[in-house]
Amino acid sequence: MKLFVYEHITSGALIDEPLPPSLAREGNDMLQAIIDDFLQLHSIELIILRDARLPELNNHDKISCQRINNQGDFQQLYRNAVEAADFILPIAPETDQLLTTIQEEALTKGKILLGCQPETTRLCSDKYRCYQILRDANIETIPTLLASNWLENPFSSPAYIIKPRDGAGCIDTLFFADKKSVSDWLTEHPANLSHSLIQPYTQGKAISLSILYSETDSIILSINEQHILHDNGLIHFKGCTVNGVTEAQFSFSQAHRIADSLRQEIRGLWGFVGIDLILDDDNKGEATIVDINPRLTTSYIGLHQSLETNPAQLLLKVIDIDSSTVSSSFRRNAIKVSV
Repeated sequence: MKLFVYEHITSGALIDEPLPPSLAREGNDMLQAIIDDFLQLHSIELIILRDARLPELNNHDKISCQRINNQGDFQQLYRNAVEAADFILPIAPETDQLLTTIQEEALTKGKILLGCQPETTRLCSDKYRCYQILRDANIETIPTLLASNWLENPFSSPAYIIKPRDGAGCIDTLFFADKKSVSDWLTEHPANLSHSLIQPYTQGKAISLSILYSETDSIILSINEQHILHDNGLIHFKGCTVNGVTEAQFSFSQAHRIADSLRQEIRGLWGFVGIDLILDDDNKGEATIVDINPRLTTSYIGLHQSLETNPAQLLLKVIDIDSSTVSSSFRRNAIKVSV
């Protein structure tokens, strides 16, 4: 079985532009963790594309790794990798429908996609549409307005968040202390009105769920503490502690209820999916959904060590649409991942 693991940032897709250091490091660490896990499964042949500016991966001699020196290389070698693969596991930002497009190409070529269905990714990538679906299903989520609508009818809040409608993680996520600051920023950036969202800033503990979805079930692999930094109005994701949230703070049964409710409302969730949440400050265990990430997330870097179980092997088991073969009784250790 040939598996093409496509990690966008490190693949050479950005060969004609500077690599963002933090994103390259994060993507590299995720890719290395996945390679290490799949290499333990002897039936797998791995295909990787690699930006020539980056150093060799560990165990690079055990995989088919094509070095990318220019955009021509990337276009040709990407097509070759897709053609050669039986399975494709894409890791890419949702921005500009990039992840959706990659998934659609994989299915068009008749490949088995190790991830969500493209229409599901398209929905989750549109944070406003996703908010509307969760709201209509009475699933707790943060009230959200399009920036253009907020200017016409601004709501009051102790503080505000502005973020892209189709952003990934905390990229371009801004914090504002008052309504006037929001209005001033939107006035100064009129081009952002059509693709920015306004939310009330929600106090609480930032956590995330790492979930393995099959067609019939959801398995909570980890409940992670997220490390978020506020810096001069910018919000940065600085990593997480995998399984760093205690059962008393937020239980696995609570996490499973959220994961299952999402599976009921958003069809096509499959494989590794991340859910970002805010726990209330009153220690009542109530959680509000922030984002649904229809892909493998940074927490994967520490997942194998935390579970003492190979997540890649778990993923291959659910290909058979038989999640009963996947035990959820893992040993879970807290593992810190920095980016």
